[in-house]
Amino acid sequence: MRYLMTNLPMGLGDERNPLGATLAAALGGETGDYAEPVLERLSLDARHKGSIRFLAALSFTTDRNLDGLELPRGAKVEPAAPPVSWDVVPLARKPRVVVVGSGPAGAFCALRLLDYGIEPVVLERGAPMSERVKGVAGLWGEGVLDLDANAQFGEGGAGTFSDGKLTTRIGHPAIRFVLETFVKFGANPRVLYLARPHVGTDVIRKCSVLIRKEAEARGARFRFRSRLADVRFQEGAVAAAVLDSGEEIPCDALVLAPGHSARDTFEMLHRHGVAMRQKAFAMGVRVEHPQDIIDRAQYGPSQGHPSLAPADYKVVCNFGPARAAYSFCMCPGGEVIQCSSEEGGVVVNGMSNAKRDSGFANSGLVAKVNTADFGSDHLLAGMYFQRKWEQAAFRAAGETYGAPAMSVQDFLRGRATGKIPATSFRPFAVPADLATCLPDFIQEQLLGAIPDFDKKIHGFTSRQAILLAIESRTSSPVQMLRGDNGESVSHAGLYPCGEGAGFAGGITSAAVDGIRVAEWIAQKVGAPVFQPFQRNVKAGDYATEY
Repeated sequence: MRYLMTNLPMGLGDERNPLGATLAAALGGETGDYAEPVLERLSLDARHKGSIRFLAALSFTTDRNLDGLELPRGAKVEPAAPPVSWDVVPLARKPRVVVVGSGPAGAFCALRLLDYGIEPVVLERGAPMSERVKGVAGLWGEGVLDLDANAQFGEGGAGTFSDGKLTTRIGHPAIRFVLETFVKFGANPRVLYLARPHVGTDVIRKCSVLIRKEAEARGARFRFRSRLADVRFQEGAVAAAVLDSGEEIPCDALVLAPGHSARDTFEMLHRHGVAMRQKAFAMGVRVEHPQDIIDRAQYGPSQGHPSLAPADYKVVCNFGPARAAYSFCMCPGGEVIQCSSEEGGVVVNGMSNAKRDSGFANSGLVAKVNTADFGSDHLLAGMYFQRKWEQAAFRAAGETYGAPAMSVQDFLRGRATGKIPATSFRPFAVPADLATCLPDFIQEQLLGAIPDFDKKIHGFTSRQAILLAIESRTSSPVQMLRGDNGESVSHAGLYPCGEGAGFAGGITSAAVDGIRVAEWIAQKVGAPVFQPFQRNVKAGDYATEY
């Protein structure tokens, strides 16, 4: 019989031991009594700095009677759930489907459509990976922005130039499908069991290309530098996708997975009266420290142990029901990057490669921006609010694509000395007063939260800590409204999808949403409901998953 053992404590270094021996030590018997052991999950328990350990979940098969065994404290053994099969029967009727966006939502939607025999056209406004990498290098190296090849637009979407985290809070069965797909196309197999799986920017670029090539081999058509300029509707339903060249691509279903930075797409949809609503997001800065400060604060005397990866953190400071400041998308061993996608605006984010070996640790340090803060009832007021402050950051950086920067200590003292600590940011940091490019209510929350974070992470306000502005693209400023069948509530055949549509908060949840949309499209033309994917994901499930 197959079992699952959870919350098994393991000392640092014990994770390298043979799994059969680990099970025998915990449950008795001999190593050979436990067949096909699999490490299902490994999480770090660093609550007590003097006794850091792992907590593991292992599945295994055994004929031994496990009833009445004395287990390690907190551990539990129960029958393992049977594996899920992702196989489906191809459809006899195949609708014409256009997918807008090649990020995780669009790419995984395309893969799942292909399982049903549906061969989609995938439109990507940006460049293929090889050209995109050159465009990003031009921005980071020379400060020259390519509007079609940057960290927001191009093959793989915005997640391609991020930390490559696959962490999510949604708890959906399709998460396993997503992780297995990334491993199939080049991710390290450890993402299948790590509690905080991480692929890395360098690896996820390769995964994105291989996923696209697999989809093309199965019949999908990818078209790069093909921006969706308009949608032709007929009697309230989608009839065709219209490119900026004027070309029309007839379709029965149009999947909108454009990412959170496709502002011209939002404006076009608003002109057509597509149902949307304002959505809150967060805004702030990137904070960066030398990695050893964070390692020392988080690991204490265990710092430097070979079993410990560069340390991360997650902190939050609440100021009542409507206000909070918190860390976002923390990148151990990473770098702060320039993510602008519009002329005259500065946007920063964080990323890291698979090895996380930059020597720096960075995180978004953001505060809630509620819809009441937008200053307007216009559906796109949040988007215009973001743009306003991105342009202010551009001016603070001397009208360059550098990033305005300030030491944490200067920020707390309210004085801009012009002296800034070392940073990983490229192309360059510009000493500035961050008060000029942050809304007052965000600055106030950060000023209140940072001293509190220093109590939780000693050294957070170190003289080596630096802030860079502005972190404004934490999530989409709108949510497109869709019904229980996945379609827009205002326009039939239109399927809002992923982070840009307001239904995801990271790589994994966006990929899962793409899969769910593909399922809805297949069901509309006769596919039976695929039960493992049917859990409904609520908006709050992914709001702070980073």
